[in-house]
Amino acid sequence: MSVSSFLADLWQRGVVLRLSEDRNRILVPRRQLSPALRERIAHDKPEIMKLLTYVDEYRALIRNAFAIMVHHSAAWKALREFADDQARLTDELGPALTSAIRDGEARQWRQETGLCVVCGDDNDCDTCREAHKAGPHD
Repeated sequence: MSVSSFLADLWQRGVVLRLSEDRNRILVPRRQLSPALRERIAHDKPEIMKLLTYVDEYRALIRNAFAIMVHHSAAWKALREFADDQARLTDELGPALTSAIRDGEARQWRQETGLCVVCGDDNDCDTCREAHKAGPHD
């Protein structure tokens, strides 16, 4: 499994790796750190650290796009720049990891803002219906 696929699998299971503030260490909650996970992280540390730099950038990009889509639907220039950056980061991270990050950020965005990234506050789209079915913990 590639490092990007490995991170996507972890992200989809709710295990989110982060870089420390000094960007020299990989952070993961201890309760989620199995011996096998620790071994894989140690084995692929340089590549994981490189990808986590892009992950941070991609997460910020996604969240900025959510803000633009919800509050400024006519901001086409910013959306074109977003599309270019998203394509570049998808190339670096791979489609599975970028999808997992986008979906996780969308759930977190909705929890934090109460706004859906698809329909704003209308609560009338497939994303909202799925969130309501899943319950308050997702």
